[in-house]
Amino acid sequence: MEVHHHPELEKKNFKEYFLEFIMIFLAVTMGFIAENIREHFTETKIAHQNLEAYRNDLLQHQAYYEETIADFNKVLPIYDSLVTIFFEKKENTELPVVSTLLLQGTLNYVITINTPTYAQLISSGSLRFLENHELKASMANYQGQINSLINYNDRIINLINGQSIEIGKIVDYHDFWNREKMGNFQTYTPDIKTFALTKEQRNSIIMYIKIYSVQFQAGLSQINNLLKSNEALLKLVDKELKK
Repeated sequence: MEVHHHPELEKKNFKEYFLEFIMIFLAVTMGFIAENIREHFTETKIAHQNLEAYRNDLLQHQAYYEETIADFNKVLPIYDSLVTIFFEKKENTELPVVSTLLLQGTLNYVITINTPTYAQLISSGSLRFLENHELKASMANYQGQINSLINYNDRIINLINGQSIEIGKIVDYHDFWNREKMGNFQTYTPDIKTFALTKEQRNSIIMYIKIYSVQFQAGLSQINNLLKSNEALLKLVDKELKK
């Protein structure tokens, strides 16, 4: 009968076990570090792609601000003329002028500045992969300026709309914003009848026009500030993107 002997296993000493443990630990740790580096590299790349899109938003904003500033500068003299006419009690002697100016000056100007890429940078967490603290602070400040302007403009529009019913009782607006005539806005003069004003009514109309004037003056100031912030922010973004 053959007797099978089990091979004797070589016993390892403590140093060998410890070395194996160190090797396994290092392998796992290096794998974890490599994965983190890869993830950081990917997220940083995405953050810079989003920053590129944000730069395009800024360029669109810049064009919008320049156009809006030009529009506001055209509209502001209208309010000065209307206030002068009503203050000097010439509304009936200059009725066609009043009609045209009221048409051009009593339209609500809704300010819309879309910032979808900044919202994406916030929601995706990409901002944390941008290490330029000055850039991130400027982006947040710029967004705050936009929100302030939109909120202010909305409040003024609500104030104007709240007074429009009372003004409509004084001034005949029956032919204003006529669909058939609005096709040629530049030459469209609404039909408006002569009207007599009490001192209180005159003051109400002047105040109503002044609210429009304040809306555009304050808006113009804020948009000019936004344009400056936009230009400064563009420089920071270009520096970050190495343009």
